[in-house]
Amino acid sequence: MTESCEAKWKPTQNQIVDLILPAYTEMAKKSVEYIAKFQCPPGYVADMLRDIADALESSHPESESDCSCC
Repeated sequence: MTESCEAKWKPTQNQIVDLILPAYTEMAKKSVEYIAKFQCPPGYVADMLRDIADALESSHPESESDCSCC
């Protein structure tokens, strides 16, 4: 998604409360579980999350030129 498209999209208050905050909470809990399971430093899981974010962005190159979501 382009920066201008990202800047235009804003979640609604309902989306924040009902979807986004619960997703953040669940991802944070899972990340803490992985740190304990892998017995690794938190930075390792943080790197995993960055890699996932990069993969998500690169898997949708069409969004770079399409701001129909905005």
